[in-house]
Amino acid sequence: MIRILIYFVMNVIGYNSTVPYKNIYIIGAGYVGLANGVMLAKRSKITFIDIDSEKIEKINNGICPIEEPELQAAFKKYSVNIDAETSMSSIKKSSLAILCLPTNYDERLNHFDTTILESVIEKIHLLGKKINIVIKSTVPIGFTKKMAQRFKGSSILFSPEFLREGRSFLDAVNPERIIISPVSEDAKRVASLFSNSAKHFHKENILLMESCEAESVKLFANTYLAMRIAFINEIDSFCEEKELNAKNVISGICKDTRIGEGYNNPSFGYGGYCFPKDTRQAKQSFKNISESLISSIIESNEIRFSFISKKILEKGIKKIGFYRLNMKSGSDNIRSSSIIRVLNLIKNEDIEISIYEPLKFDSNLLESDNISITNDLNSFLESSDLIVANRISKEIEHKIDKVYTRDIFFEN
Repeated sequence: MIRILIYFVMNVIGYNSTVPYKNIYIIGAGYVGLANGVMLAKRSKITFIDIDSEKIEKINNGICPIEEPELQAAFKKYSVNIDAETSMSSIKKSSLAILCLPTNYDERLNHFDTTILESVIEKIHLLGKKINIVIKSTVPIGFTKKMAQRFKGSSILFSPEFLREGRSFLDAVNPERIIISPVSEDAKRVASLFSNSAKHFHKENILLMESCEAESVKLFANTYLAMRIAFINEIDSFCEEKELNAKNVISGICKDTRIGEGYNNPSFGYGGYCFPKDTRQAKQSFKNISESLISSIIESNEIRFSFISKKILEKGIKKIGFYRLNMKSGSDNIRSSSIIRVLNLIKNEDIEISIYEPLKFDSNLLESDNISITNDLNSFLESSDLIVANRISKEIEHKIDKVYTRDIFFEN
C-alpha cells in the first residue's frame, strides 16, 4: 500500500523541485532545530526562534551554539541565510514553522510533557497567517491528530527525526527515510523541501502516512535500538562475570547477517535525550494492551547501571576518576548521560571521586558537593588510581592499564 502511495505522489502528483517556502522558521535551536535549520539554509531563508537570548546572540553573531564540527562548518557556510530572534510575532504569512521543542518525559504523569509544544502551536494558530506547522519533537501517539482537531484551520504535520548526538547535521543531510504525516498536499510540499535539501536522497524513501503511524515509527524505532543496546550489555555483563572475552562473543554473534553489527558496542547503559524517554513513552502507549518486552528493556537498562557500579566498587580502589560526563564522543549532552547515572550510584561510598570534564555543565546534576571537577587532564590522570570511562579516547589510551570501561570496539 505504501509503495503504491509513494508511486502516486512521485509520478502522478509529482514533487516540486523549486523551493516550496520562501520563509522558514525553526522554533527551538537545539540539536534537532539547528541541524535541520542549517541544512535548509542552503536553499532557504532561515530564522531560528528560541527563548535562550544567549543562544540567539551567538547565532546572530555567526557562532554555532552546538560544538559539532560538521554542523559548525555548514553553519558558517550558509550563515548569510541565517538569523535568529526570541519572538514569534514577526513570523510572516504563508511561511513554514518547524517545531523542535523539548518534550521531556513526566514521571508523575507517565507520558511526555507537551506543554511547551502546545503553547507554541496555539500562539502560531492565533497569528492567523496561514502558517504551515511541522512538528519535529517526539510526541505521544495521537498528539498531532489531537492538535489538528483543537486548532481547526491550521495545517499541522508531524515528521519524525532520526538524528544522533554528535553527528546530527550529517544525519540530517543523509536521511535514510523521510516520513511526513498526515497524507496531504502540504505534506507533499514539506517532503519536497526536505528531500531536495538532502544529499543523494532517493525519493522512493519518502513515506507519507497518517500521523499516528508516523508517531509510532519514531517511538518504536528508538525502542528497538534501545533493546539492542540492552541485549548487548546483558551479554557483556555475562561475559564479565564468567571471565569470557566479550569482544569474541559479541563479534561471533554479530557476524550473522541476520543480526548485523550495528549498536553492538557495550556501554554503561543507554542514556541521552531520546532513548530513556522514548522507551518509557512506548511502554505507556501499550496501556490496556499486553506487553512484556518493552518493559524489560527499561528494567534491563536500570540493572546495567547497578551492575557497572558494583564492578567499579568491587575493585576496592579509593581514588576514582570519571573521564568525561558527556553521553558519547562528539556530544555535548551531559544532563542525560549514562555515566552520571553510574557516578550517582557510587558517590556516597567511602571513596574519593574526581571528574575530568572540559565542558561547562550544571554541577547540580551530580547531586553531591563532595566531588572535585577539573579541566586539567594531566593532573586528573595522575591523581586517579582508577579511571572510569564510558568511551575511550586517544587522550587516555596511554593510561589504559588503569581504565575501567566496557568500550570494547572503540566506537560510539
